[in-house]
Amino acid sequence: MTFSDYLQQQHLSEGSIRTYSNYLLEYTKWLAQEELTEANFTYNDVLDYMRHLKITGRSAGTVRSLLNVIRHYGHFLIDQGARQDNPAAGLYVRGFIRKLPTNLLGAQEMEQLYQQYSLQLNVDVGKKAMLGLMIYQGMTVTELVHLEGRHIWIKEQKVLIRAGQQGVERVLPLHAAQLSILGECLQEQRRKGGPLFMRVTKNVVSKRNIGNRIKHMISQARQLNGRLLSAKQIRSSVITHWLRNNDLRQVQYMAGHKYVSSTERYQLNHLDDLQGEVNRHHPMR
Repeated sequence: MTFSDYLQQQHLSEGSIRTYSNYLLEYTKWLAQEELTEANFTYNDVLDYMRHLKITGRSAGTVRSLLNVIRHYGHFLIDQGARQDNPAAGLYVRGFIRKLPTNLLGAQEMEQLYQQYSLQLNVDVGKKAMLGLMIYQGMTVTELVHLEGRHIWIKEQKVLIRAGQQGVERVLPLHAAQLSILGECLQEQRRKGGPLFMRVTKNVVSKRNIGNRIKHMISQARQLNGRLLSAKQIRSSVITHWLRNNDLRQVQYMAGHKYVSSTERYQLNHLDDLQGEVNRHHPMR
């Protein structure tokens, strides 16, 4: 498999694949000049290349794009068995550092929120089920949109979360507190069909309906906990909590991350750690 084939599997556009291939050619030429190969370049070599780009007048945006290509290239080399590590994983350019999780909710705080929300009489069962899947399984909005009744296995107490463009398929256990509510959802879904949380509104069936319901659900739940900000905040909190109690690779699977570097950034759950990570990942001075 070529690097272009790998990029196609990542669902990049033809234009992006051409640009990435050109950037990779630029990087491999530099490796050759430095008498380095794809198998032996290191984290420090990537930093040297970034400094070289800065010295030659490349903009921070271009450096960021080139570094992104090197990260993809590292993952490609691992997939091909040419390397065991990716020296560019977790490395970002000053001014473009990936946002790290902040304003996290505690595990007990989230569980209490779910318990309180599930008791609300003016809330439909679908919203209660969606909040539970976000809190106990860390599901994203996109994953909730595509979830179907056949993916919920009540007897086995498990849920199948299908792979999307940004994630991988996984099977996670359901919490006991979710079972009765999900059972009610399945009863409703058998009558209407389609995605589990989709509703017909004014004779229109749209995935947007689910997104709007989630926004309304977050707004309702915020009345119970004013610290609640968004669905993304819940997922960040869940993954960070998982990392306190599970192996990194296990959490990578649970979160549905394609690359372990995506999971590693959630290990920073204190402000002091966050500042240290910002400094460590800012090689461009």
